[in-house]
Amino acid sequence: NNKHRSKVDLSTAAFPFMPKAFRLPEQQAEFLKFAIDNPDSIFVEKNNKHRSIKILPLNSINLNATDCFLQEYVQNPFLVDGHKFDVGVYVVLTSIEPLTVYMYGGDILFRYCPEKYYPFDAENINKYVIGNDYLPTWEVPSLIKYFERFGGSMRSSFDAYVRDQFLDPSVIWVQVEEIIRQTILSKKNNILKAMQPFKNGKYFELLRFDLIVDDKLQVYLMEVNMSPNLSSAHFKPNALLYQQVLYNVLNLVGVGSPLRIDKRFFDYEKITSDKSIAVNLNDCAKYACHKSCNKSECDLCLSCLKASEVSILKTAHYEHLHKMEMKRIFPKAMVSPDYFNLQVEIQNLSTRDGWLTRWFYKKCKDERSWC
Repeated sequence: NNKHRSKVDLSTAAFPFMPKAFRLPEQQAEFLKFAIDNPDSIFVEKNNKHRSIKILPLNSINLNATDCFLQEYVQNPFLVDGHKFDVGVYVVLTSIEPLTVYMYGGDILFRYCPEKYYPFDAENINKYVIGNDYLPTWEVPSLIKYFERFGGSMRSSFDAYVRDQFLDPSVIWVQVEEIIRQTILSKKNNILKAMQPFKNGKYFELLRFDLIVDDKLQVYLMEVNMSPNLSSAHFKPNALLYQQVLYNVLNLVGVGSPLRIDKRFFDYEKITSDKSIAVNLNDCAKYACHKSCNKSECDLCLSCLKASEVSILKTAHYEHLHKMEMKRIFPKAMVSPDYFNLQVEIQNLSTRDGWLTRWFYKKCKDERSWC
């Protein structure tokens, strides 16, 4: 199953923000060496065909098992009222080449373990595994006042609780954005291959990044869900989050629109025109890019753009106008062009990704809402 295999490939990738993992039986020797070198580590066994996850002592692990992997267990989770939790962040890819990625910022899915973490018992998975019958935000005692009484979202209620502990929740969300960016960039070639059948058409991919947080507010990626659940049958209040995710995504990609437009009077070209994507005017004039496009300074000038490049930039402009509560994750958002090191940012990117990042940078310099 390609979906399960992609999860294994991701989980055993060497990211600093993913707990160390080993595929069995192929990485049996590597696992044994790591276990000997790290005697205090404990491991969860994850099976690819079933959702069974359980902590196992070293002498109980079947090292010859197939279709499963072992992952180092994060032993110091951040707890809310004693409950461990995970965080589900909805992410959409609207283009692969060049790469364009957004994250839904209106709310985040929080799921809490139904039983308190301490006293810890590895035999009781309800203390450390998020199952279908998880504890929702509106049943966590310290979050009820924020969620119910003061109308907070799942994320804002959690953030309020973190501030109650004299900690800064923004530390978490900066890491989350960087994890999403790095993960998708590193797997871009795999995604390109998977998207090959759609290379000549419009498409988007909705994902959910599932993460956990430790007691030092360090964030770890657990899984990228390629088919995130958007059904509220089990928890009715989740319907609001799912509806908002879909509304924002469909507006972003142009499937839905808050405007009912009569195409005879107000077509796509009126929303996003050639003038909408023109940047770098001073350099375009300085290097006479209307006469020759040979200089590198001309590659963003309107007169030098190929039809395919015009289409890419018009799509980027359209998405910017329609992103609503979607936050651009890649190309990376810029707090200010004055504090954004463009050369460092693009040095390891593909030519096309670097080109689009430079266009956003130029738009940001012209108008800060583009940053």
